Amino acid sequence: MQLQAQLRVGAALLLGVAAGISTYVLLGYAQAYRQSIRNLRTLTSYELVLKAGDAVSAERAPANILLSLDQDAGQAYESTRAEVAQARHRTDLALDQLDQLVREQAQGSARRTGLAQTQAWLARGRADIDMLAARPPASRSPQDLQQAIDQMVAARVKLDPLINDFYSKAVKDAPDQAGIMQMARILSDLHEYGGRIGAMLVVPLSTPQPISPARRLVIATLRGHIDQLHRLMPNASGPDDAHGDAIDNLRTRAERDFFDHTLSLIDTLVACSGANYPMRAAAFTNAVTPDLMSLESLENLFMQRAVAEVTQVQRDDRRHMLLIGAYLLTFFFFLLAVLRAAERLVIRPLWLARKEIIDLANGDLRRSQRAGSSAEVRALHDAIDTLRRQHIHSMQLAIERDELSKALRRQAHTDALTSLLNRHALEEITGDLSADPVRLSKGRGLILIDVDYFKSINDEHGHIVGDLVLREVAGRIRHLVSEPHMAFRYGGEEFAVLTNGLSMDALCQFAEAIRHAIWCDEVVVPGISKFTVTASFGVAKGNADVLTWLDLLNAADAALYRAKAQGRNQLVAAADPARERSAS
Repeated sequence: MQLQAQLRVGAALLLGVAAGISTYVLLGYAQAYRQSIRNLRTLTSYELVLKAGDAVSAERAPANILLSLDQDAGQAYESTRAEVAQARHRTDLALDQLDQLVREQAQGSARRTGLAQTQAWLARGRADIDMLAARPPASRSPQDLQQAIDQMVAARVKLDPLINDFYSKAVKDAPDQAGIMQMARILSDLHEYGGRIGAMLVVPLSTPQPISPARRLVIATLRGHIDQLHRLMPNASGPDDAHGDAIDNLRTRAERDFFDHTLSLIDTLVACSGANYPMRAAAFTNAVTPDLMSLESLENLFMQRAVAEVTQVQRDDRRHMLLIGAYLLTFFFFLLAVLRAAERLVIRPLWLARKEIIDLANGDLRRSQRAGSSAEVRALHDAIDTLRRQHIHSMQLAIERDELSKALRRQAHTDALTSLLNRHALEEITGDLSADPVRLSKGRGLILIDVDYFKSINDEHGHIVGDLVLREVAGRIRHLVSEPHMAFRYGGEEFAVLTNGLSMDALCQFAEAIRHAIWCDEVVVPGISKFTVTASFGVAKGNADVLTWLDLLNAADAALYRAKAQGRNQLVAAADPARERSAS
């Protein structure tokens, strides 16, 4: 085995070197894979909070239109109500998903507070909008309209800390996608600022009334933010971007729809000095909503691009891990194959043959595993097989002798007539009663049974009927006696039941059950009338004075004698000598 050990040590060293190098590379890819998983989770979270913000912003558009309509408007009013319900459902679904995400995060306490504030402002704004929409337009004051709109804007403003928090974490965890996420954030802010300008114009266009200086200042500030964000937008996507064409197309559409159409329309309305506006609030909202949605579509496409890039990185890292793992596994199996080939061709055949010979010498006749196919090895195996066949033949002869011995022993301990254990079997348990007394084991009891008037049955009906009666009685006894108790034919018409673990009361009940089973059903003799068989019982149990098997047998025999003397077909239990002495 020294050569085999040397081969194994050499293979282990080679495998260790390969495993070390592969593990170092594998750990690098594994770390990158885990990082890509975190990046994807972060991007997904950031995308979710942006969608929630966009949904809250987009809900204002149909709500603003609803505030400018009368319930008597018919189909237009009902259609707008349906759009409001649909927008609210979208917002609630996005906020619920965001709430579930925040609850799963360790730092979610502060975020849940901001989200709860958003939901509270949103609920108040919706309630005011529903209340105002139920009134006639003439009873909707500009202050009430602006308050409802401001509450909807405030709901979106309360989401800004969450968006900033998720954006900072996303940029930190996935710096390679920072530019894409910044672009998505710019588009989200453009969508929101454009929507806020529209919210500032709803009341003047609905009343109609002039735009106040304060309102013009807010609009100008928002307009300045939009211009700053516009300058931060890149002119075109990268040359290797898989979404480049789609992004460029949407970018061109956003430039045309939002920056050219919507902002120009806003500038035109703001430039009006009085209440002579070219359109009302509903028409204005319907005109700018598709332009705002083009910004949201472009934002979604940028996030899809970021998610796709991180997903591709994750797939690449996973593929590299699998390749390194497959290389290491292949190298391991290659070394294992080389080692096994050396063992199979050089070492293992002789070692297995040596082991098989030693096993045969120790009495193990099983054929061991073999190896090798050379002529010398086959000759050695033939010699071992010859020796094994001789051993097997000798073993078979020994087994046959043992089976014969067991059969003779069973025959010697079984009564041929009744198939119960015989007296010899009982004496093997109790010992030779003529020799030194054998002490009883704890809990032993004895029931002696004598068939009543059996000699008369033999004399009147013959020994064949007598044998049938004995077999019937033995069968009824066997039916009731089960382990750990044992039934014997004690001799002639006498039977014995050796019990274990029964109290004297239980022993008597057991004996009474056997007596009743023998007596209650008549014995049917074919061709002869049926008749009743009874038996007398003597019961004894080990106690302070019944210490040996001989004492137990004498006590049971004496009890049986009294049962026969008292008229038979009854049970008599051996008296307790100690109790009788105390009574006297």
